Amino acid sequence: MTVSEAMLKVLRIGLLGALAAAVLAGAIGYGVDGGAGLAGGLLGIAVPVGFLGVTAVVGLVTARLAPQQLGAAVLGSWLVKIILLVIVLWVLQGQDFSRWMFFGAFLVGTFGFLGLEASVLFRSRLAYVEIRAEQGGDSGGGGR
Repeated sequence: MTVSEAMLKVLRIGLLGALAAAVLAGAIGYGVDGGAGLAGGLLGIAVPVGFLGVTAVVGLVTARLAPQQLGAAVLGSWLVKIILLVIVLWVLQGQDFSRWMFFGAFLVGTFGFLGLEASVLFRSRLAYVEIRAEQGGDSGGGGR
């Protein structure tokens, strides 16, 4: 399995899981606290899934680059997402929704998506190193 295939699998399963989690969080939120609970549950799932989905998309788009470039792109996207998270939470600060439902759904969404990514990547059997064929007669043995 390639990095691209692994990231596509994360996105596919992640979107299906996010839909199921959103329905469940919305239903629980509505049952507990009416419309405010519904909004809190849906926002609590949407924020982490959206932000963590960006990591999978960045990994998918940069999969063919050198590992250093892929790592830099992912780290750069994390920095941008941290800044965006602060902005999103600041905007949501004055809105009317259940904070407890948001917090609970946010934790479930975050750990669920991270667990999915870890599970798919651990099972994907991606190579850690590239084996390059020797060119010419020099084996690069250091003069032995």
